[in-house]
Amino acid sequence: MRFIPGGRVARRAVAATMLAGACVGLAACTGEPEPIVTESPTAVASPVTTPSTTPSPSATALSDDELLAMMPEGAERADVYGAMMTATFYVELAGDIFETADTTAWVSLATTECGYCLSQVANVDALVKSGDLAEGGSVTIDQSATRAALEDDETAYVELSAHVDPMTRIAPSGARSEAQTALETTFVVELLLIDSRWRVNGVVTDSEPA
Repeated sequence: MRFIPGGRVARRAVAATMLAGACVGLAACTGEPEPIVTESPTAVASPVTTPSTTPSPSATALSDDELLAMMPEGAERADVYGAMMTATFYVELAGDIFETADTTAWVSLATTECGYCLSQVANVDALVKSGDLAEGGSVTIDQSATRAALEDDETAYVELSAHVDPMTRIAPSGARSEAQTALETTFVVELLLIDSRWRVNGVVTDSEPA
């Protein structure tokens, strides 16, 4: 079973079309006190996977304050920088949920329309039910390559380039097998501003072997 960030990767040009000519860099936003408004993206980041099984109920959803305590500084902002910080946290969390089997923060930050988000929860649930463990799969983002665009005051798109570590699956017997090789992955995240907080509404991924 393939159960690392991105699931079965779809090779699409949507990231380029959404953000070409409408990007702001992470470094450029760091010192900006006001939201950075860019041209509207030309495509919509729709999820690339749908859950094959119904995810089991997760733990009690985290409150906004609990989420913000876990997230990087700036994630509380209702501008493009806040969207970037939220997307960065979410993508880095993509590897951790398999090792920890804890999807509470992952679910709490996503809308119910995010098929990618739900599919990852289903994959974690399947792993737990099998009795196996996962090791590795950490996601390291190249912050210098981060780009973002606002479609309007309530919709943002963030493109993140990341290295995904290999992941090993460990059976109850202790037998180890390769679950995923190392990848270089581009994540394009669609976020919606809901009650002054950014939520992940869709993710598109494009990967190459590292």
